[in-house]
Amino acid sequence: MSRERDDAANDGAAGDDLRDLIAQAESMLHSLGGQTGEAAQRLRERVEATVNSARARLASIEGDARELTEQAADTADRYVRSNPWAAVAVAAAAGVIVGALLSRRR
Repeated sequence: MSRERDDAANDGAAGDDLRDLIAQAESMLHSLGGQTGEAAQRLRERVEATVNSARARLASIEGDARELTEQAADTADRYVRSNPWAAVAVAAAAGVIVGALLSRRR
């Protein structure tokens, strides 16, 4: 389970990096808009290929994150259904801890 959390955290960081890469590449494409010539065309094609690759990877990461979220929800649901009183006790303990932390702030 810890490995899945580490993967999810890494995917989150990778997703942010990919979003930044896409934004930078699109900005570069926009700045190349008026440029002509063979070199500009090759650069435009390379940037477009990079953007397309980054978008595909981002979609993959989002799909993986969605799948992990669904698995975690299913696991939690099964646990709560098989151990309802334990789930109530954990929720009550969490409420007490949060209440204690909030009361210290005031």
